[in-house]
Amino acid sequence: MLDQTRKDFLTGFILRETLNPFLDNLIIQAKAQNKFFSIAVIDLDRFKKFNDKFGHIFGDEILKYAAATLRLTFSETQAYFFRYGGDEFVAVFPDSKPQETFRLMRQCGYNLAHRPFLFKNKLYPITLSSGISNFPSDAQEPDDLIKKADVAMYYSKRHGRNLVSLYNKITFLKLRRILAQIISVIIILVSAFIFYQTALKKFIQPALGQIKKMRITTTPRDLDKIVLKSGTVFEGRILAEDDKQVILSLYLGKEEGTMAFAKKEIVTIEYGHRK
Repeated sequence: MLDQTRKDFLTGFILRETLNPFLDNLIIQAKAQNKFFSIAVIDLDRFKKFNDKFGHIFGDEILKYAAATLRLTFSETQAYFFRYGGDEFVAVFPDSKPQETFRLMRQCGYNLAHRPFLFKNKLYPITLSSGISNFPSDAQEPDDLIKKADVAMYYSKRHGRNLVSLYNKITFLKLRRILAQIISVIIILVSAFIFYQTALKKFIQPALGQIKKMRITTTPRDLDKIVLKSGTVFEGRILAEDDKQVILSLYLGKEEGTMAFAKKEIVTIEYGHRK
C-alpha cells in the first residue's frame, strides 16, 4: 500500500493524506490478530525561531536533516514516517508496545541532539519533542490515537523540550510534579524554622513569660539588673530564681510586667540593694 503513495519532496516521508487510511488498515489487522502498535507525534524544538531568524532555506535544510536522522535510527519495517505538517511528523511502530516505542524515540532524540546540524561552516544543535499513544490501550480510532499522542508531545514541550512522553503516564507525571512542589514548600518552611531557631532567635528579645501589666511596686534604686548575651539589659525586681531561669518584675517607667529569662541566655545578674 505505502509503496504506491506520494511522498513529501523535502523529507521523503509519506504525505499526511495517507496516514488515516494506513491506520485504519493497521487497526483492522491488529484486531484480527490480537496485536498492538504505537504511534509517535514528533515536533522539532524551536523550529519557528530558526526559520524566522535564518530564513526558509535554512528551515528546509533542518527538516531534511531531521528526517535523515529519523530514517537512520530505524529500519524500514520498524517504523513508518509521515509528514504531518510544518515541522511535525508522525511515526507508526507496528507490533511495538509503549515502553519499546519510548526507548526507540529516546534513542532517536539522542542521535539528533548529538549530531549538530552543519550549515555554512557553523554547527546548530537540533532537538525534538515527541509524544506516544498505543493501540488498543490508549485509543482505538486513528484520530483519537493521533490526538492523544499530540497531547503527550505538548506535555514534552511544556516540561523542558527534547523529551519523550507516554500518554498513559501523563497523569502519574503530573501528580509526581505536584508532590515534588509540595515537598519543596515543606523543605523551605522547615529550613526557615531551623534558621529562626538557630540564628534569628539570638537577636530577638527572649521572653519566656507573657508580660502582665500592673502598677509599679519598686523604685529605681531598688532594681536588679540582668545582662543578656545579646547585650540587652533589663532592670526590675527578681521575683524568683532557680538553676534554669530567673523571673523578673520589669521596671517599665509607670508600669511593670513580669518576664522569665533562661539562665543560659544571661551573662550577669546584678542584685539591687533593698531595705
